[in-house]
Amino acid sequence: MSVVYTVRDRCNGCYACVRDCPLKAIRVRDGVAEIMQERCIACGACISICTAKAILMQSDADKVFEMLEQEEPAIALLSATFPAALPEIRPTQMVGALKQLGFSEVMETAFGAELVCREYGRLVRENQDKVILSSTCPAVVSFLEKFYPEILSSLAPIVSPMIAMGRVIKQRLNPDAKVVFIGPCVAKKSESEDHNVAGVIDAVLTFPELKEMFVTKGIDMASATDEPFAGPQANLGRIFPVPGGLLKIAGLHDHTLASDIFVAEGIDRTIHCLRELAEGKVAAKFMDIFFCQGCIGGPAMDNDLSLCARRGAIVAHTLDGAQPALTEDCVEEYSDIDLSREFTDRYTALPTPSDEEVDNVLRQINKLKPEDQLNCAACGYNSCRELAIAVCQGLAEIAMCWPYLIEKLKSTQDDLLRAEKLTSLGQMAASIAHEINNPLAGVLVYTKLLSKKLAGGTASTEESLSHLAKMESEVSRCSRIIRNLLDFSRQTEPMLRLVDVNQILEQVLSMVGHQAQLQNIEIVRDFSASLPHVMGDYDQLQQVFTNLTLNAIQAMPNGGTLTLHTVSVDGEIRVDIQDTGYGIPKENLGKLFTPFFTTKEKDKGVGLGLAVVHGIIERHRGRIKVDSELGKGTTFSVHLGVHNEQESQDTRC
Repeated sequence: MSVVYTVRDRCNGCYACVRDCPLKAIRVRDGVAEIMQERCIACGACISICTAKAILMQSDADKVFEMLEQEEPAIALLSATFPAALPEIRPTQMVGALKQLGFSEVMETAFGAELVCREYGRLVRENQDKVILSSTCPAVVSFLEKFYPEILSSLAPIVSPMIAMGRVIKQRLNPDAKVVFIGPCVAKKSESEDHNVAGVIDAVLTFPELKEMFVTKGIDMASATDEPFAGPQANLGRIFPVPGGLLKIAGLHDHTLASDIFVAEGIDRTIHCLRELAEGKVAAKFMDIFFCQGCIGGPAMDNDLSLCARRGAIVAHTLDGAQPALTEDCVEEYSDIDLSREFTDRYTALPTPSDEEVDNVLRQINKLKPEDQLNCAACGYNSCRELAIAVCQGLAEIAMCWPYLIEKLKSTQDDLLRAEKLTSLGQMAASIAHEINNPLAGVLVYTKLLSKKLAGGTASTEESLSHLAKMESEVSRCSRIIRNLLDFSRQTEPMLRLVDVNQILEQVLSMVGHQAQLQNIEIVRDFSASLPHVMGDYDQLQQVFTNLTLNAIQAMPNGGTLTLHTVSVDGEIRVDIQDTGYGIPKENLGKLFTPFFTTKEKDKGVGLGLAVVHGIIERHRGRIKVDSELGKGTTFSVHLGVHNEQESQDTRC
């Protein structure tokens, strides 16, 4: 498993990780973020920013638990940051807690810093004619290997304090021991597996992982007994994680002009400085660089202490019981430990798209013109053009553009409205045909009767006019039905105006009433005569009540009662559409307005009707509720705000 990885099911497509990743090492595929291992440097920025916990780091907790169960001794190697990470626990108390967890010995990485920093002092003093970069931060090393291999030669060929201490243990103290590093750095997990330094660190735990292990085993760190650290003792090496700590320990601040030394901490500043170094713009002789604000600002420092407070905790531990002479003797004793390392060019080039390819993507998202390029960064990229380039490189998708997506959703929404209208028309087709057929049959009968009488010369003027009047009435009835259908089916732009909901309901019943009669359904109108008007789109509200009424009719195939009730209550109107049909199971009530959810038979519906209804009501700033009981029926209640003339006048003013 990779050190940093994505849990696909948790990703909510917010693109915060894309936005926060300094190297754009995250690819979005099918709307889900994926870590690109060939570009990731395990800095941990994406883990910290992902509130959905969709981006995680590899945990070594289970691996360490297994080590602690084996016969070989397991040695805990504590990062010098631990006093700042666990300020409520005494250092010697921490040793006792780790031994209670199962470690045979506990040592400080700080002694590795003593060895490494002495080597830095020697290297800088012997190479005054070249720029030297510190190589203690594994994220910086990975960054140069993957993005600026041309300046790898400037990296000091010296291992980090973690690797140095691992070599001390494996080569001198206990070759059979399992060594577990504990610290605040995600990138240390990658470093332990780097083939250039691998073999001396068997597992890496972050402080949060360690705390979880204590909880799993029921160990209270604050109740642990005090026990001393094992192994060679450190002195100034304990301040290594503090910004400028390397310079202090190596003695470089006393021997080199301030203008020759450059210290950079933080992602943005570090990348900027290394970019300038690659361009030949840096005159410094030595650059001490960290992706974090020193190790005390590592991504796995999970407390709220300020950097100043963390520095104070580390300085206090450094001054407590320090024995410089003893440390110097230990440094001499282990001076034969090999502290050298090599680096690997791991550069992977991304394709460079042509202007034509980039413009084609911009055209797809309607951002070809400069004035259309909002550069809102919602996609995670700083500009629309950057997104287009990333799409061409296979790192991004056009659906990441929120303005484009909103436009597309609006278009899709309109398509759904039209589709639902057609569905409703299809459901009404049989009853409408039957309803039109009756008056047409009557017209045909009267036409034949009148023709026969006229041909026989027996038709009186009064009788003929009577037949014609009946024919006119039936034709008018057909015309009215057709006109209602045309009004319902026509495509119009949404337009808010004052509408009479009672009138809308009457028009709905004129279209679906015959279908209710065919199913032996009694229609009860209970309309408030003083119902206030509402501000709404007539056609869309007609579609809402047509859909709800058709659903009610279909719920009563064996007959029943359909009640339409309107009332004005507390500044809004309520429309109740009630049936005495089957009712809806409780487990389905919460899913009714979900797109494509349906309980109808195949080819009887696709589950969009109520979703469309819900969307229309929400756009009218209303709400819809449903109450149902199996075997007794269902009531849909639509609430709409009453038009306030005074508010309209205030708005116009």
